[in-house]
Amino acid sequence: MNPVGIFVATRWELNAVKRALMMEDERIVNGVRCLIGRRGTCSSWLIRTGVGTERAGRIGHAVTSATSFSVVISTGFACALVPARIGDLLIGTDVVCRSPATQDWEAVDCATVYRMAALDAARVAGVAAQAGRFVTVPEVLWRAQQKQDTASATGGLGLDMESGALAGVAKKTGIPFAVVRTVSDLVDENLPLDFNLFLRPTGWLQGALACLSNPCWMAGLWRLRAQSAKAASQLTRFYERFLDQLGAVAGA
Repeated sequence: MNPVGIFVATRWELNAVKRALMMEDERIVNGVRCLIGRRGTCSSWLIRTGVGTERAGRIGHAVTSATSFSVVISTGFACALVPARIGDLLIGTDVVCRSPATQDWEAVDCATVYRMAALDAARVAGVAAQAGRFVTVPEVLWRAQQKQDTASATGGLGLDMESGALAGVAKKTGIPFAVVRTVSDLVDENLPLDFNLFLRPTGWLQGALACLSNPCWMAGLWRLRAQSAKAASQLTRFYERFLDQLGAVAGA
């Protein structure tokens, strides 16, 4: 069967999935580094896109235009837009993002067979899971009110910055698509600072200076680090089960 394409934004998310795999190889495809691993009969390509829709779309296109996948999976961490706990699993039924041309919300469906497989794997792994709509936005929504407004406008379950772009790539190439992410922050909590600072050209310096000038932010960053560690642990736990059975789902 064709390999599974697993796309993540950051190295923390990459390492969480990587712990569930036996790594076998590494390839460069159209300038993109792809880690190749296996669990059971399932071969998986693990690709880091970087944060944001532009990067995810560009990297996703570069890899899928040269590689045949049985499914493209957008995975990693997400903000819950509904009541949830840190580390809970959010599984996409569809993903929406705003059209650059019209600013209307446009939806791409997720493949039912992989959603059902993910729900079953979560049950076996003992990870609490919900299925529903994912919402992709172009920048970090760091205030609780922003998250709540987005939830009300979209009926979304989870929030991220990459799935919409990857869904568009998968749709154009005719590859089934899935979203599976663990909760790292909640709908009713503010993030410790505006992380969009770090996404701008000189952002790391501005962000670091902002943190040093406001010691209260450091406590919030430690809290978020602990939440991300919990989300990473649950993601590994899920993929250990999910990839064990995915070969059968994909027709191996």
